[in-house]
Amino acid sequence: MIGLLITGHGHFATGLGSSLKLITGNTENIVYVDFEADHSTEILTENLNKGFDQLKDCDGVLVLSDLAGGSPFKCAVECKFARPDQAIEVIAGSNLPMLIEGSMMMGAFDSPLDFAESLIPTGKDYIIRFELAAHEDNAEEDGI
Repeated sequence: MIGLLITGHGHFATGLGSSLKLITGNTENIVYVDFEADHSTEILTENLNKGFDQLKDCDGVLVLSDLAGGSPFKCAVECKFARPDQAIEVIAGSNLPMLIEGSMMMGAFDSPLDFAESLIPTGKDYIIRFELAAHEDNAEEDGI
């Protein structure tokens, strides 16, 4: 099983965690690390390492971060290279649909790289713009 570590600015991580728990109830092998305004990158790195330690019994860890190039992303990447014995992959631009799907598919993967590659299309597919479409009545439809 691959563990999930969610990180981001402010309460991005715990906010997604709150939503995930409401929608799926699943919180096993998922760790949330927020980067709050009063945190230094040293504190963030320390908290990320604590999270990786909590997931050490998993086959690997997939990090879902909010912003490419931001401190949570950069610190997670640095942790990845500081932990060569732990299989870690890092994604930026994460969203709730990715987390929901990921939480339900964690046990299906042995590789965090394969897991990451399976979740990226989900994140992209759920970015949409509302568009009002004209509706034409069709007498042959039964209304469903």
